[in-house]
Amino acid sequence: MIVDADQIVKNVREAGVVGAGGAGFPTHVKLAAQVQTVIANGAECEPLLQADRCLMAACPADVVTGLRLAMDATGASRGVIALKAEYEDAVAALEPLAARHPDIDLHRLGSYYPAGDEFLLVEDVTGQVIPEGGLPLHVGVVVNNVGTLANVAGAGRGLSVTQRILTVVGQVRRPLTLRVPVGTPVRDVLAYAGGPTLGDGEYAVLLGGPLMGRLLDDLDVPVLKTTSGVVVLPAEHYLVRRKSRTVATNVRWARSACDQCRDCTELCPRYLIGHDLQPHAIMRAVGQGLVEANHVITSAALCCECGVCEYYACPLHLSPLEVNREIKRVLAEQGWRNTEHRRQDLVTRDMWAYRHVPFDRLLARVDLWDYEHVPVPLEDGDRFPPRVIMALKQHTGAPARPVVAVGDTVRAGQLVGEIPADKLGARVHTSIDGVVTDVVTDRQIVIEAR
Repeated sequence: MIVDADQIVKNVREAGVVGAGGAGFPTHVKLAAQVQTVIANGAECEPLLQADRCLMAACPADVVTGLRLAMDATGASRGVIALKAEYEDAVAALEPLAARHPDIDLHRLGSYYPAGDEFLLVEDVTGQVIPEGGLPLHVGVVVNNVGTLANVAGAGRGLSVTQRILTVVGQVRRPLTLRVPVGTPVRDVLAYAGGPTLGDGEYAVLLGGPLMGRLLDDLDVPVLKTTSGVVVLPAEHYLVRRKSRTVATNVRWARSACDQCRDCTELCPRYLIGHDLQPHAIMRAVGQGLVEANHVITSAALCCECGVCEYYACPLHLSPLEVNREIKRVLAEQGWRNTEHRRQDLVTRDMWAYRHVPFDRLLARVDLWDYEHVPVPLEDGDRFPPRVIMALKQHTGAPARPVVAVGDTVRAGQLVGEIPADKLGARVHTSIDGVVTDVVTDRQIVIEAR
């Protein structure tokens, strides 16, 4: 069989496929590489979320087809679908399909956090450690979320990315996993789940997972191609209070209370797989008032922001994660580039295999146990919000360039945002039929349903 790798990449580019499980890296760029292994990431790192699990169970053929296309595009000789062993429904759906391909395997992961992190996933599947500041590509691997691969399969059928599967859970009347048009305001998503069970001012909304997601102060924020969940928690919940603390407060606490116990470092996944990231040393430097970009401070660039240090390890409830985020923000403002933390030929530390964070213990630590064990079934069916807000930057790289104007009539799947010339980016397509009512260059296009 002759495989046209260039055509696969072209289809994916035209469809606007981006990484569905992370920062939204344009998938056509990934698939233009040549590697030995493609990993389909179905581990679903965050607590509470089950969008990937539901997708694998309901649409296993799309996942396998997308993986096959990704392997063909990259020349990979091995494909792996990595998911948690406890996802029995997804395993049962995928196993017979994968068995038809001798070069595709299922890799069952344990129930630990953060199992879906691609650095940990590559080490678990291949035994190789990605270099500091590196990418899976540096060890001959491409990692794609299973939702991304389902969209790759859709691109092969001429379908652009216009919908997103996500989980709505927490303090809502009807927790569920559902498929919505990209651009749907979070306010409408909550309505699909019956709305919050608490009154105004009594709840908070997180976009994304409960640990790595962000607090929303505006429910008109739209669902993006990368949105995996909407979590509603009581306003006084432990995680809401933690995420509401200011940077100044986190730094002040780091300076006044850190006792240098090293727990944050000894449980840090990046440290355990061999990277020179030691959160306790960064906290010590901050506590001593050191602000120059020395080796310790800049090592914050290696942080994957999983939150193990902050939500699980620290006995004093300090915030190494938020300190690292602030350091990275300041370094980016200063134009700093990571040329220092680039060690290769790494090996995992001796205790790596014994320091995985058990999922159930993490849930208990952050008071999510009751929400995790609530069913969130996939409820398929079309949903038609009265308007969508098509963000022009739903991906790593430059914002898409609007190709429509106010007053234009558009159809679902029509291109509304193009990749700027000679830039890294991804196309944007409208998710509903309607009329363009607002265009804000580099930001968004508003479409009212008609």
